[in-house]
Amino acid sequence: MRFRRLTIEELTELETEFKQFLIINQVYNEEWIEINQKDLNKANDLVDLFSDQVLSKVYGKIDFLEKRDKNAFSVFAIKKNDIETITIQSKNQSIDLLTKAQIETALNQHLNELEIFCGTKKLAKEKCDEVFDLIKEGCDISSFDVWHSFSSFLDQIKKSKT
Repeated sequence: MRFRRLTIEELTELETEFKQFLIINQVYNEEWIEINQKDLNKANDLVDLFSDQVLSKVYGKIDFLEKRDKNAFSVFAIKKNDIETITIQSKNQSIDLLTKAQIETALNQHLNELEIFCGTKKLAKEKCDEVFDLIKEGCDISSFDVWHSFSSFLDQIKKSKT
Protein backbone atom coordinates (compact mmCIF):
# COMPACT_ATOMS: atom_id res chain seq x y z
CA MET A 1 0.00 0.00 0.00
CA ARG A 2 1.41 3.34 -1.06
CA PHE A 3 -0.48 5.65 1.30
CA ARG A 4 -3.15 4.53 3.74
CA ARG A 5 -6.49 2.81 3.62
CA LEU A 6 -9.48 5.12 3.42
CA THR A 7 -11.66 5.11 6.52
CA ILE A 8 -15.19 3.70 6.48
CA GLU A 9 -16.50 7.28 6.51
CA GLU A 10 -14.34 8.23 3.52
CA LEU A 11 -15.35 5.09 1.63
CA THR A 12 -19.01 5.80 2.38
CA GLU A 13 -18.63 9.31 0.93
CA LEU A 14 -16.97 7.81 -2.16
CA GLU A 15 -19.40 4.93 -2.59
CA THR A 16 -20.32 5.84 -6.18
CA GLU A 17 -16.67 6.22 -7.18
CA PHE A 18 -15.81 2.91 -5.49
CA LYS A 19 -18.57 1.12 -7.41
CA GLN A 20 -17.23 2.61 -10.65
CA PHE A 21 -13.71 1.49 -9.66
CA LEU A 22 -14.97 -2.06 -9.08
CA ILE A 23 -16.77 -2.12 -12.44
CA ILE A 24 -13.64 -0.86 -14.23
CA ASN A 25 -11.80 -3.75 -12.56
CA GLN A 26 -14.54 -6.14 -13.72
CA VAL A 27 -15.93 -6.74 -10.25
CA TYR A 28 -19.70 -6.43 -10.31
CA ASN A 29 -22.13 -6.25 -7.39
CA GLU A 30 -22.67 -9.99 -6.99
CA GLU A 31 -18.95 -10.68 -7.28
CA TRP A 32 -18.13 -7.97 -4.73
CA ILE A 33 -20.58 -9.49 -2.23
CA GLU A 34 -19.02 -12.92 -2.78
CA ILE A 35 -15.45 -11.60 -2.47
CA ASN A 36 -16.38 -9.84 0.79
CA GLN A 37 -17.81 -13.08 2.19
CA LYS A 38 -15.23 -15.57 0.92
CA ASP A 39 -11.93 -13.76 0.22
CA LEU A 40 -11.32 -10.89 2.64
CA ASN A 41 -7.71 -10.55 1.49
CA LYS A 42 -8.82 -9.85 -2.08
CA ALA A 43 -11.51 -7.43 -0.82
CA ASN A 44 -8.90 -5.61 1.26
CA ASP A 45 -6.51 -5.50 -1.70
CA LEU A 46 -9.20 -3.84 -3.83
CA VAL A 47 -9.99 -1.29 -1.11
CA ASP A 48 -6.24 -0.59 -0.74
CA LEU A 49 -5.83 -0.10 -4.48
CA PHE A 50 -8.83 2.25 -4.58
CA SER A 51 -7.52 4.15 -1.55
CA ASP A 52 -4.14 4.64 -3.20
CA GLN A 53 -5.73 5.95 -6.40
CA VAL A 54 -7.96 8.41 -4.52
CA LEU A 55 -5.23 9.64 -2.18
CA SER A 56 -2.73 10.01 -5.02
CA LYS A 57 -5.13 12.45 -6.69
CA VAL A 58 -5.93 14.27 -3.45
CA TYR A 59 -2.32 14.63 -2.31
CA GLY A 60 -1.26 15.66 -5.81
CA LYS A 61 -3.60 18.66 -5.63
CA ILE A 62 -2.27 19.96 -2.31
CA ASP A 63 0.05 22.92 -2.82
CA PHE A 64 0.50 24.26 0.73
CA LEU A 65 1.05 22.63 4.10
CA GLU A 66 1.89 23.99 7.53
CA LYS A 67 3.15 22.59 10.78
CA ARG A 68 2.75 24.24 14.15
CA ASP A 69 4.60 23.38 17.32
CA LYS A 70 4.75 25.32 20.56
CA ASN A 71 7.93 27.14 19.54
CA ALA A 72 8.05 26.67 15.77
CA PHE A 73 5.89 27.29 12.74
CA SER A 74 6.62 26.08 9.22
CA VAL A 75 4.76 26.63 5.99
CA PHE A 76 5.53 24.70 2.82
CA ALA A 77 4.81 25.53 -0.82
CA ILE A 78 4.88 22.25 -2.73
CA LYS A 79 5.54 22.68 -6.41
CA LYS A 80 6.00 20.23 -9.25
CA ASN A 81 9.73 19.75 -8.74
CA ASP A 82 10.56 21.30 -5.36
CA ILE A 83 9.36 22.38 -1.94
CA GLU A 84 9.90 25.85 -0.56
CA THR A 85 9.88 26.26 3.22
CA ILE A 86 9.59 29.15 5.62
CA THR A 87 10.21 28.28 9.26
CA ILE A 88 9.89 30.61 12.23
CA GLN A 89 11.44 29.31 15.42
CA SER A 90 11.43 30.94 18.83
CA LYS A 91 14.72 31.20 20.71
CA ASN A 92 12.67 32.01 23.81
CA GLN A 93 10.66 29.05 25.17
CA SER A 94 8.01 31.42 26.57
CA ILE A 95 7.07 32.64 23.07
CA ASP A 96 4.40 30.33 21.66
CA LEU A 97 3.77 29.98 17.94
CA LEU A 98 0.69 27.76 17.95
CA THR A 99 -1.95 30.21 16.76
CA LYS A 100 -2.03 32.86 14.07
CA ALA A 101 -2.42 35.56 16.74
CA GLN A 102 0.61 34.28 18.68
CA ILE A 103 2.70 34.19 15.51
CA GLU A 104 1.66 37.74 14.57
CA THR A 105 2.44 38.98 18.09
CA ALA A 106 5.85 37.29 18.02
CA LEU A 107 6.68 38.76 14.62
CA ASN A 108 5.56 42.25 15.62
CA GLN A 109 6.89 42.37 19.19
CA HIS A 110 9.64 39.77 19.53
CA LEU A 111 11.29 39.59 16.12
CA ASN A 112 14.77 39.65 17.68
CA GLU A 113 13.90 36.49 19.63
CA LEU A 114 12.96 34.55 16.50
CA GLU A 115 15.01 32.68 13.95
CA ILE A 116 13.60 32.61 10.43
CA PHE A 117 14.76 30.04 7.93
CA CYS A 118 13.90 29.83 4.25
CA GLY A 119 14.86 27.08 1.90
CA THR A 120 14.11 25.11 -1.22
CA LYS A 121 14.74 21.46 -1.86
CA LYS A 122 14.16 19.28 -4.87
CA LEU A 123 11.46 16.67 -4.53
CA ALA A 124 13.02 13.30 -3.80
CA LYS A 125 9.77 11.51 -4.69
CA GLU A 126 6.57 12.26 -6.54
CA LYS A 127 4.69 15.26 -5.19
CA CYS A 128 1.87 13.14 -3.75
CA ASP A 129 4.37 10.98 -1.83
CA GLU A 130 6.14 14.04 -0.41
CA VAL A 131 2.79 15.51 0.70
CA PHE A 132 1.83 12.22 2.34
CA ASP A 133 5.15 12.07 4.20
CA LEU A 134 4.73 15.64 5.46
CA ILE A 135 1.18 14.91 6.62
CA LYS A 136 2.46 11.82 8.46
CA GLU A 137 4.99 14.11 10.17
CA GLY A 138 2.18 16.31 11.50
CA CYS A 139 1.55 18.86 8.76
CA ASP A 140 -1.91 20.17 7.99
CA ILE A 141 -3.27 21.54 4.74
CA SER A 142 -2.63 25.26 4.41
CA SER A 143 -3.38 27.89 1.79
CA PHE A 144 -1.78 30.32 -0.60
CA ASP A 145 -2.89 33.15 1.72
CA VAL A 146 -0.84 31.77 4.63
CA TRP A 147 2.19 31.20 2.40
CA HIS A 148 1.85 34.63 0.80
CA SER A 149 1.52 36.48 4.12
CA PHE A 150 4.75 34.97 5.47
CA SER A 151 6.57 35.33 2.18
CA SER A 152 5.53 39.00 1.96
CA PHE A 153 6.57 39.59 5.57
CA LEU A 154 10.02 38.18 4.82
CA ASP A 155 10.29 40.41 1.76
CA GLN A 156 9.53 43.43 3.95
CA ILE A 157 12.21 42.40 6.45
CA LYS A 158 14.76 42.01 3.65
CA LYS A 159 13.88 45.44 2.23
CA SER A 160 14.17 47.10 5.63
CA LYS A 161 17.68 45.69 6.09
CA THR A 162 18.95 47.12 2.81
